Amino acid sequence: MFRKVHLPTQASSQKAASIAQALQMGRSYHNRGQLALAENCYRHVLTLDINNVDALHMLGVVALQSGAFDESIRLLKRAARKDPRDSTILVNLGSAYQEARRQDDARDAYKAALKLKPNLAIAHFNLGKLLTDMKEYPQAIACFEASLALMPSDAAAYLGIGNAHKHALEGDKAAAAYEEAIRLAPQMARAYGNLAAVYVDRARHADALALMDKAIALEPQPGELRFKRSLIALRLGKLDVGWSDYESRFLADEERVPRYPAPPAYWSGEDLAGKTILLWTEQGLGDEILYGSMVPEIAARAGRCILECSPRMVPIFARSFPQIKVVGRKKIDQRITSPEVIDTQISIASLGQYLRPTFDRFPSKGALLKADPARASALRARYQSVAPGNLLVGLSWRSKKVGLPGEDKTARLLDWPEVLTVPGATFVNLQYGDCAADLKAVRQALGVDVIHDPEIDPLRNMDDFFAQVAAMDMVITTSNTTAHVAGSLNVRTYLLLNVGSPGLLWYWFVDRTDSPWYPSIRIFRSRAEGGAWWRKGISQIGQAFSRDVKQAV
Repeated sequence: MFRKVHLPTQASSQKAASIAQALQMGRSYHNRGQLALAENCYRHVLTLDINNVDALHMLGVVALQSGAFDESIRLLKRAARKDPRDSTILVNLGSAYQEARRQDDARDAYKAALKLKPNLAIAHFNLGKLLTDMKEYPQAIACFEASLALMPSDAAAYLGIGNAHKHALEGDKAAAAYEEAIRLAPQMARAYGNLAAVYVDRARHADALALMDKAIALEPQPGELRFKRSLIALRLGKLDVGWSDYESRFLADEERVPRYPAPPAYWSGEDLAGKTILLWTEQGLGDEILYGSMVPEIAARAGRCILECSPRMVPIFARSFPQIKVVGRKKIDQRITSPEVIDTQISIASLGQYLRPTFDRFPSKGALLKADPARASALRARYQSVAPGNLLVGLSWRSKKVGLPGEDKTARLLDWPEVLTVPGATFVNLQYGDCAADLKAVRQALGVDVIHDPEIDPLRNMDDFFAQVAAMDMVITTSNTTAHVAGSLNVRTYLLLNVGSPGLLWYWFVDRTDSPWYPSIRIFRSRAEGGAWWRKGISQIGQAFSRDVKQAV
């Protein structure tokens, strides 16, 4: 018995041939990275067949690679509706969702792909990366291991395992995974860089720098690796390498810093006589204060100097640098000053390569910034009235940042009895945020009343906070904005650092007990040794503080 068959007409055959030819050309352009030409071919296919799954799929991929994530999602969802059994479409849809930061949707797409095809290694791998971003580290590692079961020599999967272990603070397991990635792919620059990060966490800075040198030999262009090497080199005091690489922060993928656009050209150390230079701040308040110490040196060289900064710092910088114009801007990448009125520009964080090339070029004494003297005097008189003759000591003990590195810069005030029970001192709360529970615990357990001034809120008014810190005889703090404020005002400061923290900032350097940036700061380094990280450091601070108070009163 014969079945009836449909013989295509010549016209339909020609149409199918045209579609096949356009798809083939599109893929050829696509493989060569010529995305615009590939897109034209795929769109031509849709003029012939508006529901062609291959064209919709590949257009979605082009949009994904071009950064048009919403458009990519729209096209890939349409393709998936036309062919719900194609696992590859679902994987690419998951990638588009992931890039658009729609994490739950991305997870659903990857799981749908794996339901159709459980042995799809790329779906396991991408899901592992997604779960790492979602901080679901054990599940992420399981996904990478599933990918490795299908592709045992995939160095990228070992890199993913290492990243998940590192984020989970499992340094030994992370190092082992990175080392396996290097064994499988000796040319994988990122594996060397990530292993270097583990060494930094272990305070093996010289070894970390050597690994970064290997990574950059393999991937020499500016970007993430050079930026990370800069932080290691600067921490070690290798300022020449560090400052040069530090410029790569503008090109880094993971922690890219916004940069004002050119023109005008960026300043590169040339003569500024008779010229107008625009300086701008970047990153957080602590960084503004730190790098702000270099502003007067530029102002002295230039015909005119304009500084754009966060609004909270405007009154402090304006008072401290009366010779320059200070402008507040709300967005870190929003230039206020018209480029037509300036000759050159530079971020203040880029000044170090020209003004701090060696340690002997750092400030040796004196206040860097100025508080409102009348406000500071009034606050000091009010605080001293509580116990006349006592030393006024400001306290700050935590970072406002959630998670790491904020947790590693946060101590428990109740665990500071060696400081809080020293007679002859009146303690003042300099900690921003709600800390009523901390002060109550200290009062109940140690019988110590720490003055809390409700009029001062550094999160709203930084000028008031500078005045409050200037009213102190001394400050004891962890690594937060308070340390920078006290140091910039030349107030004697004991700084408690967690040397076991992955978030230990480079500008405190390695093993130093002083700060080249702030001559008034003395550093006490502490590490968790069977207990809270701050215990050893607080014990040392308590001994030094007790001697200070006895000498002062």
